[in-house]
Amino acid sequence: MARDFYASPFGVAFSTYMERPRLARLISRASFGADTKPYYDSMGAIAEVPDGGTIVDCPCGAGPAFRGLRPEAAVRYVAADLSPSMIRRARKQASRRGLTSVEVIEADATAIPEQAGSADLFLSYWGLHCFNDPVGALAEAARILKPGGRLVGTCFLRGKESLRQRLMIRPHTRDFGPVGTEEEVLEWMKAAGFDSPSTQRSGPMLLFDARGRAGQGQTAP
Repeated sequence: MARDFYASPFGVAFSTYMERPRLARLISRASFGADTKPYYDSMGAIAEVPDGGTIVDCPCGAGPAFRGLRPEAAVRYVAADLSPSMIRRARKQASRRGLTSVEVIEADATAIPEQAGSADLFLSYWGLHCFNDPVGALAEAARILKPGGRLVGTCFLRGKESLRQRLMIRPHTRDFGPVGTEEEVLEWMKAAGFDSPSTQRSGPMLLFDARGRAGQGQTAP
């Protein structure tokens, strides 16, 4: 990585407000005309993973999704990110919350060192719009998930719905990659092996919830 974008003041601010749902909702409404409540609500999927199960969270950022994990939960939680600064923050967050089951690792979203068919739940929060290869990242999630495993995530969308959206979300600037429209994101998911995801839209933010196809995740890494 030539430059850790999230080591910047923006990264510090982003980590700070995403850990505070009320503040994040205010900032998201003011900046994007969107509500982040569905994002925080979707973390309830973490508590639904049975004892002995595995959760992969990539990109984990500074660990905002750790709020959905109980310290006593008997699950394996792998938090992966490519940003060294986010990894440091995530480790501090896990320690602060007393989450001994969390493993924080440095990994690219298209090459996560996890066995095929090993995870019950894959979290992909705020990553697809950053990746240069979003289809590859989704295919990696499909590989890691057990057959019928669950993918839950969020991303920003490219679009022309409003001037604010066009100004704030500019592909290939800051930390943005190609950024897809809603239709493109659904096509990426289909190409990666996820059929008929449920979605919820708020401004330029998309929440998606999908299941991998039966037989997915069986190819060796």
